[in-house]
Amino acid sequence: MPAIRLYIFALTLLFLVLVIATRSLGMLEAIVITCATLYLIIDVKAELKALQAELQLLKDLEVQIATLLRS
Repeated sequence: MPAIRLYIFALTLLFLVLVIATRSLGMLEAIVITCATLYLIIDVKAELKALQAELQLLKDLEVQIATLLRS
């Protein structure tokens, strides 16, 4: 997944540089760049939430195993 994000970011950055080099930044180009950036931010946020939930499950499992080992 990080490779896909890096690829999307590189394409977005390349698109931005090429558009600015060839002509001025128009409305459509700005929308494409903004949407790609927002997609990356939302995607990373969703993955972080999933990782936090998984971390919490692992912590709960650790507590349960410790309780079982004590008894």
